[in-house]
Amino acid sequence: MTPSSDAPGHLSVLRRRASRAALVLTLAALALAGCSASDGGASEPAGDVGAPADGALAMAAEQGVQDGADDGTGTAQQVVQTAHVTMLAPDPVAAAHDVVALVERAGGRVDARSERSGDGGGDAGSAELTVRVPADAMTTLADDLREIADVREFQLETEDVTTAAKDLDARVAATELSVARMSDLLARATTNADVIAAEEALTERQATLEQLRAQRAHIADRVALSTVVIVLYAPDEAPAQARPATFVDGLGTGWASFTAAVRGALVVLGVLLPWIAAAGLVVAVAVVA
Repeated sequence: MTPSSDAPGHLSVLRRRASRAALVLTLAALALAGCSASDGGASEPAGDVGAPADGALAMAAEQGVQDGADDGTGTAQQVVQTAHVTMLAPDPVAAAHDVVALVERAGGRVDARSERSGDGGGDAGSAELTVRVPADAMTTLADDLREIADVREFQLETEDVTTAAKDLDARVAATELSVARMSDLLARATTNADVIAAEEALTERQATLEQLRAQRAHIADRVALSTVVIVLYAPDEAPAQARPATFVDGLGTGWASFTAAVRGALVVLGVLLPWIAAAGLVVAVAVVA
């Protein structure tokens, strides 16, 4: 009878032990799940560092465009001016010195200069200058040059770079935002892998930013300072115009080329005529024989 009376107590003990084991297993599973979640959270910054910040770039680009639209200078037309000038002066070298002084007074500079002195006889020499002058000075440049010497030709070309400038402004703003984000990720990195990834991404974006800023500065320089190429000759040494300026000039050029072609053909005919006559004589003798 005693064993049968102890059976319920023994079963109760077994149930308590099973409950404790189940509780231990449950706590262990929860602990493992918590560790896995912590590991995933710790590796998240590395994922952000390695992946391109396309969303940030797009947001910054849009913001840059909007800022440009709101800013008066952002929508201002950006125009690059380039001029080619041919001048005639009795002393081209001396006139070139006067042109340099004019450019410097206007706030410009000389980028290239070439001079050929005369020989004291019939050759008066020549000069060529490549100068940069403020864009607002281009309106009076032709008149100012005429006070120095005879301006035979003045050609002005313009290039609208507004779209390129606005695009670079947006890209610079987007890349600046990306650099700031990478710097923040680098400061918050906790593992060697995160630090290395953040440094690589930051270095790449900083290099891109410097390139974009250099391109934008180049456009700004071309807009602010117009390029002018000036060639100076003596009046009797000036080359002929490269192309006709009017219909009458074109007609004259065409007639001159036609007469030159006729003269050339007559010269060739004069050279060949004796040979043709001799060949005809030989043929006639052969036929008679």
